[in-house]
Parts: sequence; structure tokens; C-alpha cells
Amino acid sequence: MTLLQKTFSTLVVIVLLATAIASGQSSTTTNETTPDTRPANVLFAEVDTYIDKKFSEFNKQKIPYDSKLDTKIKQEQKDLAAKYAEVLHTRSSLSETDQFYLGMLYHLAGNADGALEAMRHYLGGEASGQNAQLARAVVVLYSTRKSLIPEAERALTDYANNQPQSLAEWFGMESLVTELLQKTKDYQRMAAHAQQMAKIARLVVPNKGINTFRRDDMLFKSASYLSDAYVNLNKKDDAIATVQELRKLALTLPSGNLLRLANIRLAGLDRSIDPRGVFSELPKDETSKLPEIVATQWIDQAPVKLSDLRGQVVLLDFWAPWCGPCRYTFPRLQHWHETYKDKGLVILGMTTYSGEAEGHTATHGEELVYLRSFKKKNRLPYGFAIADSAVNDLNYGVFTIPMSFLIDRQGRIRYISMGASEGEIAALGKMLEKVMGEETVKSNEAVSAK
Repeated sequence: MTLLQKTFSTLVVIVLLATAIASGQSSTTTNETTPDTRPANVLFAEVDTYIDKKFSEFNKQKIPYDSKLDTKIKQEQKDLAAKYAEVLHTRSSLSETDQFYLGMLYHLAGNADGALEAMRHYLGGEASGQNAQLARAVVVLYSTRKSLIPEAERALTDYANNQPQSLAEWFGMESLVTELLQKTKDYQRMAAHAQQMAKIARLVVPNKGINTFRRDDMLFKSASYLSDAYVNLNKKDDAIATVQELRKLALTLPSGNLLRLANIRLAGLDRSIDPRGVFSELPKDETSKLPEIVATQWIDQAPVKLSDLRGQVVLLDFWAPWCGPCRYTFPRLQHWHETYKDKGLVILGMTTYSGEAEGHTATHGEELVYLRSFKKKNRLPYGFAIADSAVNDLNYGVFTIPMSFLIDRQGRIRYISMGASEGEIAALGKMLEKVMGEETVKSNEAVSAK
């Protein structure tokens, strides 16, 4: 091939490459300028599921979780939301439903102004149902951030007057408004919203599906806000009464965790009040239905339900073999068992498989053998109920051990003992003596009546 031919061939290749590159650039430019005409709900769905899809892919590829990767993916979702929000914003006209998805995209992008404006348009029409309720929640979120209290209150009222309702979402909205009113020192309106928080929290109580500690947090948070509002309105007695009612509720539920929180709040209001005073009041005659004992294994005790023990005094002692303070209470438990076993006292040691014994990994079978040996070695004469999950702890709001629940013959919680201090053990013993003697008092009254 001559030099001229080589030169010509090279020029042809260069021209072809340039043409291909230009063609690719042209194609890319065309694709980029082609408007995205997909429906608003489709754009939102892509953004809304972005994180789940990404992490699903990572799981398939067995990529371990990484906080930097998590931050990166969340930022990508935020950027995508902003991009699609702009796509919708530039369209000539948007339907009512499109405005909702535009508002949600702005929300995911963190654009408060955009989210508020879009949701105002949406709610200004005939919006109803789940989307309308979600839109109201978005309005409350961003209007409180901008201190637009009247707008937030209107959205809250509309939420309360429409369906469907999520109690958790509704509670969160009321919390935002209450907190803002606290900051602005509008304590009268703060009290009204805190009362609404308390009402919603009470509605949550019968819901067995909610996490115990989440429920307790809602009840405590509402009572704390309400008592704070009362204090600032110079109504200290009302503030104390609010917390005292919370403590009584802790006994009814029952929840050791809620009682602890309420005691802390009460001490902040008036340290002169005896936190054990609530146990001195005899509960109402109606009996609350206490959570049943859940156990996969029993030691020296036939499987039993609390309902089967009605008429006897029951002491549920939550403990674990690795717990030093729990062991400190053993001698007193032994003494109470020997003193009152023939008078109707049933003590049940409530514990949970931990997967270990004496610091070594153990199967349930091995741990059961260890617990039998532990019981015998420590001469514990009462029965054990062993669960394979934390279900009993959750049902009774057990946040630390040892913790004991004293139940009277009518099936009512009369005392919740927390810890192993000398004062706490003595107080439990005093209440146990009182509850044990109530049957005698009742019998004597019946004889006198005859």
C-alpha cells in the first residue's frame, strides 16, 4: 500500500470515528431533551421505592451494610425526587392528584416551600381518603417548621375529622404543634394540644400490636407536655394530678417502665411526694385483664395461667442467673415463700433463655439443665417459668431486673418493685404482708355480717 493510500485510509477511519461520536452525542442530546411524559404517580413510585430496590440489589450481591453507602443512596433518592419534582413543575397543567404527587416529591427532596405549596393546591380541591390525610400530615410538618401555627392547626382539625387515621401519625402531628406552642410560650393552647396527645395515646393502649415501650413513650410524652403547660399556667396541682394518673395507669397496664418514667417526672414536680404513695390506694373493684404468662418450660411448677390463680396472691419475680442484684433478693424471696405458702402465696421466677450458661454458649436444653441445677444450688423453693423470647418482659414493661409485680387475690397489681435496694425490698415485703392479710379482713367482715 502506498503512502497516499495509507494516509487516505487513516483519514477515512478518523472521519468514521468522528461521525460515530457525533451521532452518539446527537442521540444523547436528543434523549436528554425528550420530555419525561410518565404519569406523576409513576415518577413518585420510582422515587419512593428507590432505597428499598437498591438495598435489595445489594443483598442479592451480598454487599454488607455500610453507613457511607446508606448516606449515598439516600442522597441519590433525594436528588431523584428533586429532579422529578421539576419535571412535574414544568408541565403546563397538573390535575389535583398530580399536585399530591408533586407535593410528595418535594417532601422527599426536602423542599419545604415546594411541598407546602403543592399540598395547599391539592387540599384546596375535593381531596379525600388516604392521600388527603397524608397531605395534611405533610402540611403540619412544614407549617410547624415555619411557625405557621394556624395553618398547622387547621390541617390537624381536618385530619381529626376525616378517615383513615393512623394514631401514631396523628400523635406525631399533635406533638409537633405542642412543641412549637411550648417554644412560643403559648401555654393555654399548648395544654389543649397536650390533652389531645393524651387522648390519642390512650386510644393506643388497647392495641396489642404496638410496641410496649413505644406506647409508654406516647403516654409519658403527652403527660410531660401537659404537666409542663400546667406548671407554666400556675396550676401545679393539676400538673401533679396528671402525673399521678399516669402512675395509676402504669399499674393497670401494667408497665414497670411507665411507672419509672412517671416517678422521674413526679420528682421533678415535687420531691416531697412519696413515689410509693400510689400503692397505698386500694385499686377499684373492677379487675384489669393482666397479660398471661408465656413459658415454654416450667421448673417445679405445673404450667399455670394467672386466671387459674385468682383467689391467691401472686408475686411475679423477673430475674436472670447472671444478674447480681437478682441473687441479692433470693433470701427474702425464700423467706416470703416459707412464711406465706400455706396462706395462698404463689411466687413465680420469670426468666428467659439467654443462650448461655456460666458465660458459655448453651442450647435451650443445656440451659434448662443449668437452670435446674442453679435452682437447687441456691435453694429456691418456688417455681420457675422460662420463656424463649422477651414476650413477658414486653407485656409487663420490664426494662431492668430484678423487677417484681405483686398481684392480689382479685387479680389486681398492687405493687411494682424495681431494683434490689434494702428500701425497695422492705417496701415490697410490707405491701406483701398487707395484701396477704386482706383475705382475713374480708372473711371477718363476712362473719360479722352473718
